[in-house]
Amino acid sequence: MNKGKKVFAMNIVAMIVAEDLAKEWGRPAEEILLDFMQSRTAISLYNDSLKLWWDGPSVVREWYKEELASKHNEDAK
Repeated sequence: MNKGKKVFAMNIVAMIVAEDLAKEWGRPAEEILLDFMQSRTAISLYNDSLKLWWDGPSVVREWYKEELASKHNEDAK
């Protein structure tokens, strides 16, 4: 698969994650997508050597939720 198609697939996964979380959290998908794109999870998603995008949106969503929970726990200290 060429690089353009891979990036397209990664973008689709990111958008699906944002839309799913928007429904779950009652926040605008655009806002969630902007936050997501600044996360370590997004960096991992776009790192083709990790192939995280192959696992699909549900796995990426859980990674992101775990990242946010970890940040929340660190902030609470």
